Formats: sequence, structure tokens, C-alpha cells
Amino acid sequence: MKANILVVDDEQTIRDALKMVLEEEGYQTQAAADGKEALNLISKNDFDIVITDLKMPEIDGMSLTRQCQQLCPQTSIIIITAHGSLESAIEALRIGAYDYILKPFEERDLAIQIELAIYRHEADREIRELQCLILKDKEM
Repeated sequence: MKANILVVDDEQTIRDALKMVLEEEGYQTQAAADGKEALNLISKNDFDIVITDLKMPEIDGMSLTRQCQQLCPQTSIIIITAHGSLESAIEALRIGAYDYILKPFEERDLAIQIELAIYRHEADREIRELQCLILKDKEM
């Protein structure tokens, strides 16, 4: 089964296009129009990846990243933006974003980053499982 992805963008055309492309690739995809709606969905679902716009009203992509890291630290966050700067890219990565991509972007580039995020997600899960097995062995 492919990853479960949440797309967050206040521009409906971008949100719908990303959702459609991801679904065509076989991903389970949901969409949110803003950070508040995204946090509601994140609290009720287990997303492998959140793709979020940086500039949104009320809860922007940075705030969403911070809050998502607290709610579900295993989720990979990819920030997309047309208003990028070196400072915001560094800040995004510092607070836990997996990647920071400038709009317009090639679908292929985003697809590669999604696959890399999935591999990292799976590797982290396997490491946690192995750590649990090691702890159980030590307790015996």
C-alpha cells in the first residue's frame, strides 16, 4: 500500500492538482485548504507525509510544521512555496521539515522527494521495531 499524504494549500487549483497527481500515482490523499483544517485532519488520521504551502492565512506552513512535529513526529513534512528565501528554508529544516521545494516545481522532483520521505519513514519504523525487540531481549 502506498503512503497516506495530506496536501495543504490555500490555492484550490494547486491543492486539487497535487491531489489528483498523487492519487494517479496510487497514494491515498486528502486535502486541506488551510493549516487549521490540516491540524484537524492530522489529529484524526495517520499521515506518512504532509505537503504544505508556506504562506497561508492564520496557520502558515512553519506553524503547521511545528504543530505537526508535536502531534505526529513520525510524519514527514514537505514545504512548498512560491515565496522562498534561504532564511525560511533553513528555518523549515531546523524545525523538522523533511524538504523545502520552490514553486513552480517539476512533478518528477516532488515525486522523488516523496519516495525518499517514504523510505525514511519506513526505515525509522523498522529502527523503532528493532529497538523494541532489543529492549524485550534485555528484559528476559
